[in-house]
Amino acid sequence: MEFHYYYLIQDIVGVMVGFVGIRMFALCIRMILSGKSSKNTILITIKYALVTISGVNLLINQFGLKPWMISIILIFISNIITPKTSNKVF
Repeated sequence: MEFHYYYLIQDIVGVMVGFVGIRMFALCIRMILSGKSSKNTILITIKYALVTISGVNLLINQFGLKPWMISIILIFISNIITPKTSNKVF
């Protein structure tokens, strides 16, 4: 088996993205279980679930263009999903 740095790079990026996604997803689930469930909380949960899936996709698949494109598309979709905030000026 040959060693290539791009395998290592894909694994490191997958672990980092997956860890951030799992951590934030766990915080969102904690907010839902504490009774502060709202539409924005559900949107944030979906957003970080997509980030977690993106990281897992990089970890599970072999190196190639397809897993990278799928992960980039998932992260792009997760950036599109943003909860509405109220910016009230008094």
